[in-house]
Amino acid sequence: MMEFAKLVVKGIDARNFLHGQLTADMDHLDYLYAHEGNSGLAGLCNIKGRLEAVFWINRVDSETFDLYLPKEISEAIATLLKRYLFRSKVTIDVADVDETEAMQMIPSEPIPWIVAATQGKYVPQMVSLDVLKGVHPRKGCYIGQEIVTRLRDLGKNKKRLGQVALNGQHVNIGDTIYAHNEVAGEVVCVKDDEALAVLVLAELVQPLKIETDITVRHVWKNEDE
Repeated sequence: MMEFAKLVVKGIDARNFLHGQLTADMDHLDYLYAHEGNSGLAGLCNIKGRLEAVFWINRVDSETFDLYLPKEISEAIATLLKRYLFRSKVTIDVADVDETEAMQMIPSEPIPWIVAATQGKYVPQMVSLDVLKGVHPRKGCYIGQEIVTRLRDLGKNKKRLGQVALNGQHVNIGDTIYAHNEVAGEVVCVKDDEALAVLVLAELVQPLKIETDITVRHVWKNEDE
């Protein structure tokens, strides 16, 4: 089971600071599925528009945000965000999250978590962060925004997030998915006998396998893709 931590971002400039760094609108946090108010998905990109982290954010009050993320990257992401503080009146602290808090605060619906092995690999569209409503369509001025927006405007997404049944096989994050002998995707999250994977849309007409066959249960994509 994945272990979580949270970044507690606090201060009179917390909203503006996060709004300038992340893909979501801090005043309109959202998620594709039912969720508590004042919470939602967001991503942190690098200058190439590729994700360094995906967060589940809970806005505690006007000056406090809890950013939930995999524990293994929490310290590194806190350090990264602190580089952009400059004179902002904001503190960023890493706090432990036990299993009870994680179950209460983080939705059970699929979230494409980024871990150390997948940092800097995917633009938000590849993990369907836009479809899951973690990218605000009209928001500018965040790290990597120009690239993310350009890809959105081109509308040619070749890869999307899918949920697959593993059919009893053991897999790891980063394992390759094949369609015959062609690479058709990569595992990004694993839970029990299911996984989230970045899938090549053109290969979905073929049977897919890792070591043995897998079953695609759902792909988060736009209707015209």
